[in-house]
Amino acid sequence: MKRAALVLVLGFVAPACSLFSAPRPAANPAQEASALPPSASEVAPVASAEQAEVAPADPRQVGDYVVHRFSGSYEKSPLTLTEEIVAHEDGLWVIDYTFEQPSSTTKLRVRLDPKSDLVVRVSKLDANGKETKAPLSLYEKLMDRTSFSADSNDGQLATEHGTCAVGPSEFDCETKSYKVKVGDQDATLSVAHSDSVPGDVSGDITASDGTLIYRSELVEMGSAGSPRRGVASR
Repeated sequence: MKRAALVLVLGFVAPACSLFSAPRPAANPAQEASALPPSASEVAPVASAEQAEVAPADPRQVGDYVVHRFSGSYEKSPLTLTEEIVAHEDGLWVIDYTFEQPSSTTKLRVRLDPKSDLVVRVSKLDANGKETKAPLSLYEKLMDRTSFSADSNDGQLATEHGTCAVGPSEFDCETKSYKVKVGDQDATLSVAHSDSVPGDVSGDITASDGTLIYRSELVEMGSAGSPRRGVASR
C-alpha cells in the first residue's frame, strides 16, 4: 500500500496542514502562457500605492491550535497530533507538534516561513522543553504517518449534507464519497468539509468488507484564551 498525502491523489487536504499552511491553487495549464515574462512593450505602468492590491492578512495567530486523531488498520494503534502556534519569532511562525500513541510521545518544534509556508528548521523537545536540533526528515517521517493514499480513484459516488461535530460544537457539513481501490480491495473514501472549519473535518477510507483502513478526525480546535479540553491525552 502506498502512503502519501491524499491531496496528491484525491483532493483531500492533509489535516495536519489545514490550519498552519495556506492552500496553494492547482496549476492551470490554460494560464501557463500568461505566466511567462512579458516583453518590454507589454509591461504595464506600476500602480500607485492607492491602486495596489493589499495582500490579505495572515489569519494565524499565536495560541491557535488544532488536534487531529488518526486511526484504522493502516497503523498499529491510534495516533493523535496536536499542533499549536507558540510564537512569532524573527518573521517565522514557531509551531509545536505533539505526536501521541499509547506507547510513545514525540514533540517537535518547527520554524515555518509564512511567506513560503516552508519549514526552515526543526527541533526536538524534551520533557523540560529544551530544544535539540533535528533533521527535517524526522518531521517529514512523522507527518507521513498521519496520511494515507488509496491507489486509485474511480469517481464520486454521492454528496450528502448534514452536521458534523468538532469537540462540543456542531457545524453544517458536506460529505462527499468516492469509489477507490487500496491494493486489490474495493473501498470507499468519504470526506466531510465545513465552510466554518479550516481544512476538512474528517476523512475515512473503508474497505468493502467494512474494515476501517484509515480515518482522520478533527477533534478539537481553538485559539489563544479558549479553554483546552485535553482531547489529545484521552
